[in-house]
Amino acid sequence: MTTTPRGPDARAALGPYVRAIKSNALLFVAMTLVTLGGAALLVSTRSANYEATAELLVTPLQQDDRTFLGITLLRDSGDPTRTVQTAAALVSSPTVARRTAQRLGGSLTQESVEEAVEVEPLGESNILAVRATAASARDAARLANRYAKDALQLRSEVLRRQVVAAIEELRAVEQEGGGVLSPVDRTRLTELRAVRDRGDPTLALSQSAQPPNASTDTPAWLVLGLALIAGLTLGAIAAFLVERVDGSVRDVDELISLAAIPVLARVPVVRRRERRGPTFAVPPSMREAFRTLQLQIEQRRASSGGPGGTMILVTSASRGDGKTTTSICLALSLVAAGHRVLLIDYDLRRPEIGARLGLDTSRGLATMLTTSTTLADLLQPVDEHPSLQVVTGGGGLGDVTNIALLTRRVAEIFTDARLLADYVVVDTAPLGLVGDALALTPFADELLLVGRAHNSDYRDVENAVELLERASTPPTGWVVIGDDSIKRTVSYNYAGGDAVAKRSRRSRSRSPVG
Repeated sequence: MTTTPRGPDARAALGPYVRAIKSNALLFVAMTLVTLGGAALLVSTRSANYEATAELLVTPLQQDDRTFLGITLLRDSGDPTRTVQTAAALVSSPTVARRTAQRLGGSLTQESVEEAVEVEPLGESNILAVRATAASARDAARLANRYAKDALQLRSEVLRRQVVAAIEELRAVEQEGGGVLSPVDRTRLTELRAVRDRGDPTLALSQSAQPPNASTDTPAWLVLGLALIAGLTLGAIAAFLVERVDGSVRDVDELISLAAIPVLARVPVVRRRERRGPTFAVPPSMREAFRTLQLQIEQRRASSGGPGGTMILVTSASRGDGKTTTSICLALSLVAAGHRVLLIDYDLRRPEIGARLGLDTSRGLATMLTTSTTLADLLQPVDEHPSLQVVTGGGGLGDVTNIALLTRRVAEIFTDARLLADYVVVDTAPLGLVGDALALTPFADELLLVGRAHNSDYRDVENAVELLERASTPPTGWVVIGDDSIKRTVSYNYAGGDAVAKRSRRSRSRSPVG
């Protein structure tokens, strides 16, 4: 018996994530839905954003121009990109934003205009783009155009003051010269008057902003699609992290891979309505699994041909794996097959069989330490099944010292048990947690290891397997509880014969032949 790495596809890149998602499907779905729901809420509550752009043409003066000395007109710096960036800095100013907010009114302020308008070069060209964002297409166009016009107007006002001062200086020169100016000064005076009357010759409105046809927001379908991808990714990561923290075995295949022993029975998940049945009845969905287990044990007994009753030891790796359920259901299946069965609760730390079967739990194996009681004195019959006798654990021994004292008499107890029944089913403590069952394995003819996916801790399973390997006591096989991979699409039993016959007759009556 050997152990193998966790899961048959542990080396596969996506294997751990696929198993984690299957094991934590609710978490995976919840994370996906929460992410998708958040995106849907964002899309439904966001305000639309429209963007409109007005364009300004930048025409700088030559570097050696002498006409406009002392006037802050744009000049060619030799680097077109730098020149346009300088123009953008001149156009974008708090004064322009304040003036635009005052003229458009409403809820606009200087701060909101500065946030909504962006001035930047348009590619590698000599065009400045004045982009404005607003809640409607019309408002976006109005804001862009108003800002562009206010920027040009402010530039004209600044230049006009400088130009008027320069003109006054030339007039003074003209008066001193008897009303005569040099050709250079006369040309300069003409150019200055043109700037005074028409505004900045280096900046002009090239194209007005038009209301856009669609908003600039990311389409809702794209937002939801990206949210779905993000949700699936986050869900997978969350499921994987939970899986790494949780030490339980992920699925049935992984459970089986931890011990190289055969699977004797796969017990399906029990439907909720089946759990309401009688205490002494095996649920229908589990019946065939335990009957299969019973038949295999009968075959092994027939081949061995040993004297006395067959001793079947049932243990598990972790608490809650279903070993007590397996012990009871196996005992009932053997009784249904016509055998005399003795069921012993040897889980001396947490005895449960007596309480489950409604028997007297005040007398059991624990009383053998303080009285001269024999095993035969402790037998309790089950009224519904006369061939079934039960020895409970009593009140439980609790103290490990008491368990050790009783274990010294295990040879005597099991020798007597073999004489009282055809089969002795012994429910023991989880071997992955405590070693009580090791003292019983030398007397067992069959050793059943019970496991449950999503419950058995893989460290407990490995511990149980290693203990049995060192004791040279290989288990007979696995009893897998809660295997949700079992299909129940076909009910194959004698009770359904009439229904099958009726369906067959209906099928023949609809046939075109005969």
